Order: sequence, then structure tokens, then C-alpha cells
Amino acid sequence: MAAAAARRVTLGGLLRGRELEGDAMLTLDAESISLDTARGRISLALAQLDGIRVPGDVLELYLATGDVIQLAQAPDLNALATDIASSVCAIPEMTRSLRALGAGSLAAGEEHDRFFGPLLEARLLAERAPNLVALRAAFDAAALGASIEHVLDEIAFERYPKAAGERRALRAELADVTQGLLARLAELERAEAALGASDDGDRFVRWRAWQAVLRNVFRSADSSWIAIHPVLSDDRRAAPSFWRRMFGRKKSAKPKKSSPRRKPAASKP
Repeated sequence: MAAAAARRVTLGGLLRGRELEGDAMLTLDAESISLDTARGRISLALAQLDGIRVPGDVLELYLATGDVIQLAQAPDLNALATDIASSVCAIPEMTRSLRALGAGSLAAGEEHDRFFGPLLEARLLAERAPNLVALRAAFDAAALGASIEHVLDEIAFERYPKAAGERRALRAELADVTQGLLARLAELERAEAALGASDDGDRFVRWRAWQAVLRNVFRSADSSWIAIHPVLSDDRRAAPSFWRRMFGRKKSAKPKKSSPRRKPAASKP
């Protein structure tokens, strides 16, 4: 994000025990807010912002130190608050370090694309979201979980459309190797609830916690596919199935009848 045009604001509040006052020129970039005053520059890292609020004709910045900085007399405080919140809450790249999503044998196949589809579609919606509410809604945990479960159901059905036992066994294996992913999605749902219930003063704290869980969801999807891949491999399909191995559905051969023993011949006197 390039630095936005400077805005003139009037300062108020406290910073590290020092009272702020007078005019300043505010500039915003991807990492920080800079306030150029007659006494020098004040740099506020976005990572140190806990929240933001516009209670009328003043904008309040809540800092991790417990300080509150007030900005007033700006042309459009609501627009400034939106710009700051968008910078703080920008979604970072989630897929660059994933092993199973890039090139290579792990990334081959239509089933691979369908498995990652819900997460990649959510990321695309988030990139196009007009505001933070829509961005968060793009990663709705319950919807993502339902979509991934549906994909796994479809894969199991398409592998064994006419063999219910084989299908259930494969689906059970897929459920086993995706337990971690579904657990991360449950954590994401709890983080969503905490974020929704947060106050303006600590909303960025809750957002970062939600974002950290979201990153773990992507990582867990990656490790889940690495475990799923051999289960769905062609070599695996050619081998005796899980269902047959576990429950012995093959008809066992009938035991051979033992031939009657001959009585030993009587010894001659």
C-alpha cells in the first residue's frame, strides 16, 4: 500500500504520559501512522493499535500502551477511520508457503482443486470485499466447514458409487485425516464470535487473533491434503480396499475336508 495523501489534524490525548496538542500532518502507509508536528515526528506502528472509534467530531486511537490519541478537525474523520482500519486489518498472503497448493504431484488432479476450492474462493471474495464486515464474512467458519465436508462426501461417493461399505470406509479415512482442519475451523468460529462481540477499543486485538487462526486453517488444509493424497492415489486404489482389509468381505475359501484316517493294519503273529 502506497502512503496516502497527508491530512491536517488537530491532536489531543496522551502518549507515554505526555499531553498532545496542536496541529499535525498525518500520513498513513501499510506499516504505520506518522504525525508530523512542530516538535517533530510521532510514528505509530499499526501493530500497536488496539482499536479505533469515532464518537462524534473526534477520532480516537487506542494504543497497546493504554494511551488514547485523539484526532480532530480532519476533513472526513469517518473516511480516515476506514482507511486506518483497512490498513490494520489487511489480510496477508495465506498460500505462499503451502506445500500442497503449488506445483508438483501433490497439486495435481481435480480432487485437489475441489478440496482447496472453498478456501481459495473465500480468499478471492475477501480480496474483493468492499469493507471489513464483508471480508470477515467471506471466511465464515461454518460455511467453510460445510463446504469442505461436502467435497469429501462427493469424493467418497464418486470413488465408490455402488459400494456403500467401501464408500463409508473411505469417508471415514478422509474424516480421520482432516480432523485437525475441522478443529481449526471450530477455533475460527470461536474467534469470529469473539471478534463480533469486541468493543471498538480492542477490535484490532480480536481481529489479529482471528487472523492468526485463519492462517492456521490454511496451514491445516495444506497438511490435510498431504495426508489425503496417498489415500486417493492410483496405487492405493489398486490395492485391497480399506473396507475389505478391515472387515474381510472377501469370501473365505471353504476348509478342505480331511480324508479319513486308515486303521493301522493288524500285525501278524
